[in-house]
Amino acid sequence: MAEEKKKRGFLSKLGFKSKEEKLAEEAANRAAQQKLVDDQMAARMAAINAAALKSAREQDEGKTETSAEEIAAIEAEEKRQAEIQAARDVARAKQLAEERARKAEAEKAAAEDTARKAKEAAEREAEQARLKAEAELKREAEIKARAEEEARIRAEEAKALAEAEAKSKAEAAALKARQAAEAKARAEAEAARELEEKHLAEEARLKAEAEEAARIEAERLAAEKAEQKRLKQEAEEAERRATIAAEQAAREQVEREAREAKRAEEAAKEREAAIARGEDPDAPKSDPMAEGGFLGRITTGLKKSTSRMSDSVSAAFTKRTLDDAALEELEDILIASDLGVGVATKVTSRLAADKFDKQVTDLEVKIALADVISDILTPLEKPIALGLAKPQILLFVGVNGSGKTTTLGKIAKRYRDQGKKVLIAAGDTFRAAAVEQLTVWGERADAPVMSAKPGADAAGLVYDAITRAREEDFDILMIDTAGRLQNRTELMDELSKIIRVIEKQDPSAPHHSILVLDATVGQNALLQTEAFRETAKVSGLIMTKLDGTAKGGVLVALSDKFGLPIHHIGIGERIEDLENFSAPVFAAALSGVADAMKE
Repeated sequence: MAEEKKKRGFLSKLGFKSKEEKLAEEAANRAAQQKLVDDQMAARMAAINAAALKSAREQDEGKTETSAEEIAAIEAEEKRQAEIQAARDVARAKQLAEERARKAEAEKAAAEDTARKAKEAAEREAEQARLKAEAELKREAEIKARAEEEARIRAEEAKALAEAEAKSKAEAAALKARQAAEAKARAEAEAARELEEKHLAEEARLKAEAEEAARIEAERLAAEKAEQKRLKQEAEEAERRATIAAEQAAREQVEREAREAKRAEEAAKEREAAIARGEDPDAPKSDPMAEGGFLGRITTGLKKSTSRMSDSVSAAFTKRTLDDAALEELEDILIASDLGVGVATKVTSRLAADKFDKQVTDLEVKIALADVISDILTPLEKPIALGLAKPQILLFVGVNGSGKTTTLGKIAKRYRDQGKKVLIAAGDTFRAAAVEQLTVWGERADAPVMSAKPGADAAGLVYDAITRAREEDFDILMIDTAGRLQNRTELMDELSKIIRVIEKQDPSAPHHSILVLDATVGQNALLQTEAFRETAKVSGLIMTKLDGTAKGGVLVALSDKFGLPIHHIGIGERIEDLENFSAPVFAAALSGVADAMKE
């Protein structure tokens, strides 16, 4: 506050006025000017009134003659009226002047109040500026103090870091020196150890050589002793075998004579029966191994599959000792013949159990193979068995070219020969040639064939065929389907649709869902079986074209993996070339045992 007064006094000396002084001076000037205006107005009003009275008097004088007393009286009255009016004007002017003075006083008071408020605001602003300046100075001081403290801390840290680095360098130097000393000590110890090891190794070598010489001598003596024992045992075994052979020969002679007597008795009975039937008993009998016989036909049909495997086995096992190398080679031969790893392992395991480290012939290997194949396939030897439901619905599935349509026609012919009433549905509506082929087989089998236009809905045709089979009392409905690749989802979905239609007509149908496989595709038949088994609920297999491939062993691999019943095998194009499946006959033909029996 004292500084503000000093400041205003200094400005006054220089001729400057404060804002309050300027406002007060302006208010006084306005009041003086207003008073002057009021005085001038009062004088003008008095002059106007006097002029008015004079004019009125002059008018009155012009109208009538008036006496001097009257004139004096009138003038006195006018003067009095003029004075009264002047007094009134003065009073009014005074009143106006007072009002203006009050107004000026009020304005002055307002100006002073405004000046006071402005002064107070200025003082507040000055106080705030002072406080702000003090706060700024305080903040700057604090910042300076913090900066000094941080600088002190950094200096201390730098000093500590420098000391730590110096200490670390000293420790590193000490560690390096210590490590160098330790490395030197280790090197010296390692050199001493190596020298010691050399001495020990030399001693061990000498000892091992002595032990090896002793072992060799002991083995030689043991071998001589074992050889003497072996020779003695072989002599004993030879004597025992000779005895057994003599006994076996005697038994076989007795059995042979008994069989011959029995055969003679059976031949006599057969001769008598033939004579009773009116047949010639001396006519030649058919040989099952002959070309036209059952086993002969299968053996001939499997010739390609048998030859490669049989030749390989014969080449590998001509009086050969059955060791690990021989078993591995046999396993490779069987796998290459599409029999599969499982079957190959079973065959080699069976041989190893009985013949390991002994000489075996190719026939013994073939017999072991035939036994394993027969063991696997015999439980699956199941012809198509018709149930009591009527019609019996047989669904044939498989890829294009598997022989599906031909197989269906051959089976239809068999059922017709048995007196069954058969209806055939040509469900392969995608291929016109399939319908034509099935129509030919229908004519051969004397069985009607239902078909539809190419591209028609196969499921709809199947529905109509089931309805007709029921209405016309057919015993069997055989449904051919379009060949489908197992990796074509949309085609497999169409097959699923056909099966759903069949199941809606008869929940127990299809009574047989038969997968027809082409033997020439080899291991790909495994993939086909996997896909169709899931989609078509396959209940049994028929394998065709065994006569045209060297991959017939795949049927054994299929059976070993999936265990599906096997109904028929196809070994040719003729109707009689579709054989009922026989596991022992197939095993004998595929293994080469049948060929060996011919020889």
